Amino acid sequence: MLWTRLVGAGLAEEVPVTWEVADDESFDTLTATGDVIAIAHEGHSVHAIAELSGASWFRFRSGDWASSAGRVSPTPSDPSELRIAAASCQHFESGFYAAHRDIAEWAPDLVMFLGDFIYEGGGNPEGDTVRVHEGGEIMAIEDYRARYAQYLSDEHLRASRAAAPWLVIWDDHEVENNYAGVAPQTIADMATFAERKLIAYQAWWEHMPVRMARPESLDEMTIYRNVAWGDLADLILLDGRQYRTNQACNDVTLSLDPPCATASEPARTMLGAEQEEWLAKQLAISTATWPVIGQQTVLTDARLSGAILNYDQWDGYGPARDRLLAAAAEAERVVVLTGDIHLAGVGILPGVGVEFVTASISSGGLVPADLEDTVATLGDIHAAELHHRGYTRHVVTADTWTAEYRIVDDVTDPEAAVTTWRTFVVERAARDIVTAV
Repeated sequence: MLWTRLVGAGLAEEVPVTWEVADDESFDTLTATGDVIAIAHEGHSVHAIAELSGASWFRFRSGDWASSAGRVSPTPSDPSELRIAAASCQHFESGFYAAHRDIAEWAPDLVMFLGDFIYEGGGNPEGDTVRVHEGGEIMAIEDYRARYAQYLSDEHLRASRAAAPWLVIWDDHEVENNYAGVAPQTIADMATFAERKLIAYQAWWEHMPVRMARPESLDEMTIYRNVAWGDLADLILLDGRQYRTNQACNDVTLSLDPPCATASEPARTMLGAEQEEWLAKQLAISTATWPVIGQQTVLTDARLSGAILNYDQWDGYGPARDRLLAAAAEAERVVVLTGDIHLAGVGILPGVGVEFVTASISSGGLVPADLEDTVATLGDIHAAELHHRGYTRHVVTADTWTAEYRIVDDVTDPEAAVTTWRTFVVERAARDIVTAV
C-alpha cells in the first residue's frame, strides 16, 4: 500500500496525483506508475495499490510538487528471516521521537504500530511538556486532521514511516482515552460519541497505509486482519477497542480490593463474538512457524493476589482471555506483541507462548517507575523495565524468535542515544519458555 496526504491552503476539491515506483531512489527508471484523484472529502489522502516484483522506492507527484521517497516491498513467498520493529504510544507533548530515528536507521522489514499514533487531548502549555499540542481537545474532522499533521511534522516519525512498510492498528487515543465499544470515557459524551468515533476512524484511515475503504458508517471499519509472511509468520492483527464491553468495576486502577462481580461475567468481551470466532479460526488454520498476534493491551496475567490492577487490560476481561488462550493453545506456539501500557515487559502465557510488551515511543509511564521490581514479580511477568521509553526489535527465523528491547536515554532530547536494555530469545520448540541473552 502506497500512502500520502496532501496538506495546504487553497487545495481544489479534486487534485490529480501521480504515484511512482522505482528500483532506486533516483527514480530514473520507473517500474510502475499510476494516476489517482485526491478528494477533499477524504482529506486529500491517497491510498494506491501497486504490483511489486521486489523491494522498491515510491513517491507521489502533483503539479510541481514531489513527495519524499519511501520504501515498500511485497511479502516474500519463501523468507528465511523477518525483522519487525514493534512500537506504540507516541504522545507528542511527552517526549521526542529518538526511538523513531533508531527505527529508521535499523530499516526493518516491517514496522508494526500497535496503537495510540496520536493523542486527543488539548494543548498543555503550562505542563511538563517538551512541545505542545495545537488547540483544544480534538472533536471535529478538521481537528483530527490537524493533530495528525502536527505529529507527522516530526522528522524522525516521517523517517520511520518512510524506512519500511507499516502494519497498523489503533488503540484508544485515536478517538478518546479508554473508550470501550460504544461507551465513551464519560457518560456526558454519550450523545455525540458515535459521531465523534466515526470522524476519528475516518481521520485514522486518511493517515494510515491501509487497504480498507473509507468508512461511511461504524459498521464498515474492520481493521482486524491477517498478513502472511511466507510460511515463516502469520501476522494476526486485532481490534481491542471497537467491540469491547465497557470496563468493569468503574475502571479503577491500582486497587488492591477484590474484583467486583461484573468482571467475571462470561458474556464480557474484549474482541466481540465475531472477531473472537475469526481469531480462533486463524489460529486453527495457521501453518506458519510463528503465529503472531499484534494487539493493544496486556494479555499476560498481571493480577496481584487476585486483585485486578488495571481493568482496561485483559485482566479486566478474564472470561474473554480464557477463550483466547484456549484457542491459542491449539497452535504449536504463539507470540503476542502488545503496546498501550508504556513499559517494556515480557510475559509468559502458560501452555501457549510468550508476550512481548513494547515500551512507549514517548508517552509517560502509567505505572510508577519505583514499582519496577514489584511489577516483575506479578503473575506471569518474566521481566519489566519502567524507567525508559523505546520500542522493540524482533528478529524471526525458522528456529528462534529474538526480541531486543531498545530504550531511549533521554526522551526530552530528539537526538538522544538509543541503547539495548535486554534481549530475549524463544526457541521454536520451547513454546512458553523465554531466555535472556
